[in-house]
Amino acid sequence: MARTRSSNPVFTRLRSGAPAAGQSAWPPSSGGGTPTPEDLARIYRQPSSLTIDDVVMHTLGLFAITGVGGVAGWMLAEGAPGLVFGAGIAAFVLSLVINFTGRVSPALICVFGVLAGVMAGGASHLYENVYAGIIPQALLGTAVIFVTMLLAYRSRHLRATPRMARIVGTVLLAVVILSIIDVLLRLTTGSHLPVINDATPLGILFSVVVLVVASLQFILDFDSIERMIAARAPRSDAWVCAYGLLIGFIWVYMEMLRLLSKLRR
Repeated sequence: MARTRSSNPVFTRLRSGAPAAGQSAWPPSSGGGTPTPEDLARIYRQPSSLTIDDVVMHTLGLFAITGVGGVAGWMLAEGAPGLVFGAGIAAFVLSLVINFTGRVSPALICVFGVLAGVMAGGASHLYENVYAGIIPQALLGTAVIFVTMLLAYRSRHLRATPRMARIVGTVLLAVVILSIIDVLLRLTTGSHLPVINDATPLGILFSVVVLVVASLQFILDFDSIERMIAARAPRSDAWVCAYGLLIGFIWVYMEMLRLLSKLRR
C-alpha cells in the first residue's frame, strides 16, 4: 500500500520512515506460529507507532521550551532588542534548515522553539508597552481560534484539501516576503509597508484575511497528525507534529497581535 501523503509541507518534508497504513510488524517472520526469541527481540527493538498521547506530550514539552524562550525575550526586549531581532532571524533560518533537510531532529526543533520564543516574547513586550492588556487578548484569541478549528475539524465541517494547502502555503510565503521587505525598509530608509502596519481599512482587511488563512493551518496540522497516526508512523514523528503546531500557534498569535494593535489605534 502506498504511504499516506500529508497536505502540510512541514509534515511532508519531516516525516521519517513508517510502516504503511494497515501494515504491521506482526506476525513475525516465523510463519505465524509461536514467535521465537529472535522474533520477539526483533519486534521489541522496533519503535512503537505514533499515538495522540505522544503528540500531546511532545507538543506540551515543545511549548514549554518555547515559553522559556518567551520569558527571556520579554526580559531582553528593552535592554537588548538586537538579541531579540537576531533570534527572530535565526529562528527563520533554522526553520528553513529543518524543513529542507527532511529529517527529524529533536535538538534542532527544540532550538527553534527557544529562538521563536525569544522573538515572540520580545515582540509581545513591545506591543504591551504601547497597547496595555493586548497580550492576554491575543493569547485568548489564539486559544479560541485553536479550539474552534479543532471542533470544526472533528465535526467534519472543515477538511484539509490540496487547495487549502496551496492557499495557506502561498499566503505564508507572501507574509514572509512582505515582512522581510518591511524589515529592510525600516533598516535602510526608516519607512515601512503601509498594508502590514497601518490601521487603514485596507491594512485591517489585510490582517483579517491573513489571520483567517493562518487559522486554516491548524486544519492542515490536524489532518496531517490524523494521517500519520493512521499510517502507524514511528513515535519520533511526534516531534514533527509538535513543530507544525508550534509554527501554527506562533503565526496566529503574531497576526492576532498585529490585528488587535490596528483596531486599538
